[in-house]
Amino acid sequence: MKFSDYKLKDFIQDESFKNWVNNTVPDDMLQWEMWLDNNPHKRPIANEAAAIIRGIAFKKKQVSRQKIDAGWQQVISKIAQSRDAEAIIPVKKDEWRAVWRMAAVWVGLLVVATASFYFYKSNSKLQYQTGFGETTTIILPDKSTVVLNGNSKLTLINNWSFNKDREVWLEGEAFFSVLKKPGQGNARFLVHTGDMDVKVLGTKFNVTNRKAKTRVVLNSGKVQLSAQTLAPGKSAIMQPGELAELRLDKKEFVKKKVNPLIYSSWIHKKLLFDDTSIRDIAALLEDNYGFQVKLNDPAIMDRKLTGEVYVEDVETLLKALSKSFQLDIAQTGNVLVIKGR
Repeated sequence: MKFSDYKLKDFIQDESFKNWVNNTVPDDMLQWEMWLDNNPHKRPIANEAAAIIRGIAFKKKQVSRQKIDAGWQQVISKIAQSRDAEAIIPVKKDEWRAVWRMAAVWVGLLVVATASFYFYKSNSKLQYQTGFGETTTIILPDKSTVVLNGNSKLTLINNWSFNKDREVWLEGEAFFSVLKKPGQGNARFLVHTGDMDVKVLGTKFNVTNRKAKTRVVLNSGKVQLSAQTLAPGKSAIMQPGELAELRLDKKEFVKKKVNPLIYSSWIHKKLLFDDTSIRDIAALLEDNYGFQVKLNDPAIMDRKLTGEVYVEDVETLLKALSKSFQLDIAQTGNVLVIKGR
């Protein structure tokens, strides 16, 4: 059954919907948020179903007071027996002084070690990295979600504070679902790429940073782009359904209207092509899957393809591309040779 046909009971019985309500499975959370954003007329009934799911309570098994008291008496009895069994060995005054000096040394070392650990922990960075053809979902300290595409790296400061900017550094491609920061502090969320900064205020968007080029596609909300090094003083405000890139020749941002679901379809293990050239598909295979692609037939490089391919693994992807778009794809190691039929 399609989600659009769901009645109240269907939402309540759907396991992926329950995961969205309970914030337990990031992929399901992203799927339902995107679907509800695109189907706002269904949100009232979805909210009603969510309220019913949250209202289902289970009675916890209580431990009786008698059992607690009995257990505590057993613990006291064993401690007393242990004390009685210990031999009392007298310690001379000089020996006590030596013991205290040694204890002072160890306490001092412990304090220094503890301080060093917390200094390192508060100033260290967390780094997430994916291999070719691999995706992973990351829950950030503020409960925002990042889906990291293949051959990508995300870095962030380990110790996030609620009164400072939330910052991440991206190399590759990622889909962000950013929550609005609670409290009265600064609510900015910043994504840094090699040549651009993306300032976010509660939104969903896709960022691609490949081959010294950054592209941002906005699904919902609002973001502000800036690139002080490459385009000093220039910025761009994006609206949902827009794609933006930085034109280095003009030192300005160029925007156009797109279907954002095409650019974020990879988070659902599928690829959507809408008048996409073989040249662009070859670049995708190189960037995300680590192939070296050879197009021996120049006539097909600008051939446009439209369709949908589900991606379970690399082998399935290549077979689907070959069958769906009438291509001959020969693989030798990590080298692909693509020809038209």
